[in-house]
Amino acid sequence: MSLVVSPESFKLTTGTLKFFELTADSGRTKSCGFCADCGVRIYNRTSALMSIKAGTLDDVSWLVPDGQYWTRSKQPWFELPDELPGHETHGDA
Repeated sequence: MSLVVSPESFKLTTGTLKFFELTADSGRTKSCGFCADCGVRIYNRTSALMSIKAGTLDDVSWLVPDGQYWTRSKQPWFELPDELPGHETHGDA
């Protein structure tokens, strides 16, 4: 699960992140921040958006999914629930 936010609304309160970059399907450069101690990915960031890995938050009780993205990459055995809108990529949302 990912939580999309504006980069200005994110604040890392503890720890130090390490980074690597990759080219997204869109051609944009994506910066990926991960924990320097355990290697868990914390977020992905482009110039406009930040995608926080929601499972890394202290409190996830308020999170409710609003859609399914990258459905074209799902495993064939995984059944998508009908109650959430699906999008083949992130760009067709």
